[in-house]
Amino acid sequence: MMDYKALSCFVAVLRFQGFERAADYLGLTQSAVSQRIKRLEQDCGGPILIRARPISATPLGEQLLAHANKVAILEDGLFESLQQEHSHQPLAIAINYDALATWFPQVLSAFSRIDETRLHIKAADQGKTREILQTGEVVACLSQLGTPVSGGESVFLGNMTYELVASPEFIRKHLDGVISVATVMSAPSLIFDEFDDLWGRYQDECLQVKADIRNSHWYPSSHGFVEMVMGGTVCALVPSVQVKKELKEGQLVSLFPNNRLSVPLYWHWYKLNSPVLDRLTSVILSTTRNTLS
Repeated sequence: MMDYKALSCFVAVLRFQGFERAADYLGLTQSAVSQRIKRLEQDCGGPILIRARPISATPLGEQLLAHANKVAILEDGLFESLQQEHSHQPLAIAINYDALATWFPQVLSAFSRIDETRLHIKAADQGKTREILQTGEVVACLSQLGTPVSGGESVFLGNMTYELVASPEFIRKHLDGVISVATVMSAPSLIFDEFDDLWGRYQDECLQVKADIRNSHWYPSSHGFVEMVMGGTVCALVPSVQVKKELKEGQLVSLFPNNRLSVPLYWHWYKLNSPVLDRLTSVILSTTRNTLS
C-alpha cells in the first residue's frame, strides 16, 4: 500500500526545491521529511529524487509524481461532489510563454471568478509542454502538438498568429530603409532560447529561405521581446495580438504583413473526474474563441 504521507513529502520537496522548505510547509522536521522519502525509495525499490540543483524526479519518481497529481485532483472532485468544505488542491498546468504574455491572464481572471482553486503554472515552450504533461508533473497543458497523451484528451483551440515587426528606427539603421528578405536576414533578430524554433520556421515557411539564427540574440522574455523591438535594437517575430496598439500607432512596422506564421494551439488534459479541471477547460475554450484565429 502506498505511504501517502511519504508521497506528500516527495511532492513538497519537488515543489519547493528543498528539504528544509518542504519541511516548513508540511510542519515537519527536515529529518522527518528525509526519513519518509528514504522509506518511500525503499518501498519503490529505487531512488526517486535526483539530488542536484534543481532537484528533479528520476523516471521512477516521475511515475510517483503523476500518481500523486492524479490522486490529488480525484480527491478534489470527490470532496466537491460530496459538498464538503475543504481546501482545494492546487491545479498544476503547463502553459507556453506567449500565451502567458497575451491571452492567458484573461483565463485566470475568469476562472478565479467561478472557482477558488489555485493554479500552479509551469511555463515552457509550446513544443515542450506536452512532454511535461507526459511526466505527470502537470495534469493539463497548452501545446502546439495535437496528439493526446496516453490517458488524456486534447482539443484544438485555434492558431496563434505571429508577424515580423521592427521599429522605424531599426528600419533606418539596420535595413537602410529597404525592407527585403536579404536586408532582414543580415540584421539582428531575436529568439527566446535554444528551444525557440519559430524564427527558423518563419524564415523557411514564410520567407522561403534556409533557416539561419546566427544573427539572433537570445532573450527569454515574451514581454521583453516587444521592449527590445521598440528600442530599435532588433526585429522579432511576435504574436500579432501583442502588438496591435503599437502597429496601429506606427510605433512598430510589420515587415512582411502578408507573411504571417500560424501556430496551432491545443489544450491537453488527463481524463479525470474533476469538476475543477472541467471548469478550467470551459473557460479556456470560451476565451480562445475571441483571441485565437
